[in-house]
Order: sequence, then structure tokens, then C-alpha cells
Amino acid sequence: MRFSPRFWAHALVGMGLLGGIVFAPGAASAQESALAAAKEKTRQAPTSAEAALAYGRALRVAGRDQQALAELRRGQALARGNDAIRLTWEIARTHIAKRDFFAAKSACLAIAKLPNGKAASHACMAEAHLLWRRGTEALAEIAEVDKIANASSEVRYYAKIAEGRSRELDSKEEIAETVYQEAIRIAPSQPLAHMLLGAMLHRLGKDGMPSLKKAVELDPRDPFARYELGKALASDSARKNDAIAEFERAVAERPTYVEALRALTEAYVSANRLPDAKRTATSLLKIAPNDVLAHVVSGRVALAEGKPDEALKEGEIALKLMPNEGKAKLLIADAYVKKGEIDLALEAYQKASGLDSMDPTALINATYACIAHDRLTSAKAFAQRAVLDFPDHAAAWVAQGDALAADKNPAAARTAYEKAKKAKGADIAAIDAKLAKLK
Repeated sequence: MRFSPRFWAHALVGMGLLGGIVFAPGAASAQESALAAAKEKTRQAPTSAEAALAYGRALRVAGRDQQALAELRRGQALARGNDAIRLTWEIARTHIAKRDFFAAKSACLAIAKLPNGKAASHACMAEAHLLWRRGTEALAEIAEVDKIANASSEVRYYAKIAEGRSRELDSKEEIAETVYQEAIRIAPSQPLAHMLLGAMLHRLGKDGMPSLKKAVELDPRDPFARYELGKALASDSARKNDAIAEFERAVAERPTYVEALRALTEAYVSANRLPDAKRTATSLLKIAPNDVLAHVVSGRVALAEGKPDEALKEGEIALKLMPNEGKAKLLIADAYVKKGEIDLALEAYQKASGLDSMDPTALINATYACIAHDRLTSAKAFAQRAVLDFPDHAAAWVAQGDALAADKNPAAARTAYEKAKKAKGADIAAIDAKLAKLK
């Protein structure tokens, strides 16, 4: 499977913010207390490059990139030997987090000029190339690391991380899984490889939960691991509250974490915690006013509040920012349904499905919109498309079962529900309840 540019943008931010060349337990968090503690260490030891590195990394994880760069450069002036490599690599990662490839490249090349810095320079460049999704170039840099016999375990660990990311980029997930496992063997107490492995497995529909839990166990204050664990939990309807707790922790550690704020807003809506959802969506739009999906989730809140016109407005803003965003078109379709404008809704559902061919939601929602408006022929047609395009998706089979039940065809509905029970994401109890109602 291939991932969207948006996925890789987030994933690369994760690498830039999580990576740290020092193998030490308890990475600094974004909470003020942790930042204060790291800052206090620099006050107590103003000439310590290690203290500057820890504080700079804490600032970076908190999303304070400019402050991080200032502290890391201060530490860089104090550093010698391996500390100089570590601080310069941290500077490169901060530029990666800022999506500034050329500044990151410059820092990576500077590492090569330091004593024993050649291997780290190549690993650093691999990370920088991944910012622009250049997997081939990244793998070439990793090959150079492999040629250096005295490359440290720290450097080899992050080279493996970059290799795994490159393999994912090339849709070679089986190889990526092996590489992440190799990274874990090099440094089993480091959370990043566990997190990336777990997140990839979850996206593939496999059990990534153990790896994600291990990442959180190793670094409870890692916002990115918390976010990925929250996403995995959110896919289980019985774990909604657990997912919310993880997203809340991610945001607490990194208040400007846009992806986590979006996920938290959606989770609040799902749990019918609308005041919390509204508050979070408002904060999200202040942080990222030009983020397409921020407007989509804000529209979702409005829809849940019974404000379809406001939801339509947010959907239109999102489409102006990105005309081919399927989730924005889906929001507009759902808003039309709330307004009772079924023909406009169905037209929008058709477009939403075409724009996001990997998501069955538009077809499923269209099915239910048709059922609600007694358009059962159309409902069955949308449901049939859903199960044909997404045969492993339980919600698609449930929608077909509901359409057939509404059309007074219990035998066919029963068949659809039974197939739903065997598909991904099945809520067995809810499906059994539907089966019990059939006559």
C-alpha cells in the first residue's frame, strides 16, 4: 500500500522530533515542568553541552523550534567530540521538523567535518532526504553508513530507522518490518523503532498494539507514541475513552501538535463531548488556520451541534484550500443530509467517494441517507458499491444489511450481517442485535 503525502509529512515530523542521538532513558517532555527542569540544568551547568542538548531537544519536542535552535547553537559552541556531532545532528533534525531541507542538509554536511562524524553525517542526510520523500537517495546514504566499520550503535540505530522509513515509502512493508526489528535489536530500550513498527502494523490492519504500548512504556512523555497509540485505540469502539486519554496526553506534551488536536476533536465528537470538541477545534484553528483538515473537523463539530450551515461553511473553506480533498466533500454531503437536501447530498457523496477511493465512508453514509429518505433502490446501489469496493470492511456489510432489511428482504440482510461479523472492525454485539430483529 502507498501512503499519501500528508501521511509522510506527519511521519517525517515524527522522525525529526523524536530522533535523539543520545541513548538515555526518559526523553524530555513538552510539559512546562519538564522544560523548566531541563532549563534549570543549563542554569546550573551553563557550560555543559550535554545540558544544552537535553534542553534543546525538550524545546523541539514541545514544538518550540526557534528556541530549540537557539539553545542547540549555544551548546554547539561549547561542544567537543561526540557532543559536537550530537548537537549538530539535533540542529539538523530541528530543521527537518521545520521542513527546511537545505538548512538540514547544511547541518548534516557539517557533521562530516567533525572528528568521527562521517557515519553520522550520512545517517543525518538519509533523514533529510526523507523529508522530500526521496527514498532512493536515503538508501544510498544508508549504504555509505554500512561501509563504515566503526559506526557507533547509535548511528546504526538511526540508519535502520531511516531505512525502514524508506522501505515503507517504496511500499515494501515486509522489508520495513524486518528493518525495524533490526533497529530494536540494536537498541531495545529506545522507543522510536517500536513506535514506527506499531504504527505501520496498525495501518496494515495488523496488531501493532504491543509495539505501540512498548513505545509508550519506554517513554511515557513521547507525544508521537501517545498519538499513534490513540489512533490504534480509536479503531476499537469499546476503547474510545482510552483513545481520548492518549490524544489528551499527546496534546499536553506538545500543545501545537496539529494531528493530535484533530484526532482529539474527532474523538470528543464520537464520545458526544461537544463542549470539549468545540474548545479543541477552536484551539486547532488558531494554531493552524490554513490546515485543510482542521476546517473539516471543525465542521464535524458544527454538524454534531446541529449547525449544518456552519458545517457547510467549513467544508467550503477546506475545499478552497485544497479543491480535491475528499473529507471536505464528505462533510458537505453530510451537512446537506442534515438540511434535508438529499439530491445535493447524493451528488456530493458521489464526488467524495471519487476523491477518496480508499475510504468507504461516503458510500456508507450515502446508503443511510437514502434509507432515511425512503430511496431504497439507491440505498441498495450505494451499499453494493461499498461491499464490492471494500469487501473486508464490516461497516460496509452492515450498511448493506440495513438497506436490505429496510427493503423487507430479511434473508439477504442476514447474509450481509453474517459477512459483516467476519470483516475488519466488526462490532459483534451490535451486529447480533440487528440479526435478532430480523423476522
